[in-house]
Amino acid sequence: AKRTLRRRRKLEKETKQLIKQEELKRLHKAQAIQRQLEELEERQRALEIFGVKLERELRGESDSGTKDESQMLHEWFELVLEKNKLMRYESELLIIAQELELEDHQSRLEQKLREKMAIDGKSK
Repeated sequence: AKRTLRRRRKLEKETKQLIKQEELKRLHKAQAIQRQLEELEERQRALEIFGVKLERELRGESDSGTKDESQMLHEWFELVLEKNKLMRYESELLIIAQELELEDHQSRLEQKLREKMAIDGKSK
């Protein structure tokens, strides 16, 4: 009986350590995703500012006559492509973040289940 009790406690301790390690991994991944989202937001803002400037040039509202219209249109389309790429990447990051939240929720539910299962039969 003592052996099984010791084994059970050891197993519980190892399980708790694994759970903590998994939580830390998820936390680090979530922090990395948050940093990437912030960087992405900055890049989108910079593209937006450049896009407004380029749009004014295309409409002739700006004094810069150094670029021809075909070059400005080329830059405009590249800008649109880059912005779409960033939006797709943002969507991917948000999906990964949601996945992490679900994994965390699942881990907490599993822990609750283990705690309930650990209660001896008479107390249940």
